[in-house]
Amino acid sequence: MAEDRFRFVLPVRVAFRDIDGMRHVNHAQYLTYCETARNEYWMKVTGIRDVEEYDFVLAELSARYHAPAHLGDELTVACRVTELRRSSFLMEHEIRNVRTAQLVAEVNTVQVMFDPKAGKSLPIPATRRQQIEEFEGKPLSAAVSARRR
Repeated sequence: MAEDRFRFVLPVRVAFRDIDGMRHVNHAQYLTYCETARNEYWMKVTGIRDVEEYDFVLAELSARYHAPAHLGDELTVACRVTELRRSSFLMEHEIRNVRTAQLVAEVNTVQVMFDPKAGKSLPIPATRRQQIEEFEGKPLSAAVSARRR
């Protein structure tokens, strides 16, 4: 279960606007579910409340779809940071059907810390590293991850 591996889980109910011509959730909507969870995660972990305070941009995304979701389905969107690098961090997202516990989709992303005024990436501040590692309950730096492999 997602709750065993993820400390952040967002409930989502599939709305009519999420459905496409095939009568299931459109593939792009799953990415929006993950974006919502990722932003809620960031606000919870960092205390950020205003969009002007966001200090990362999405750099890469991959998705694997496993099963369709339909109108009215209750889903959970779980996410976690899996690795902290110099200026980027990796996140894993998992979408499951609450009723069946079936895995609906997996999404992996890379975010880059970003200074919008300078228009360039920047190293992950020590404060952010500490906030994320405290929330996740373990060290996540790339050097530590490489030693674990």
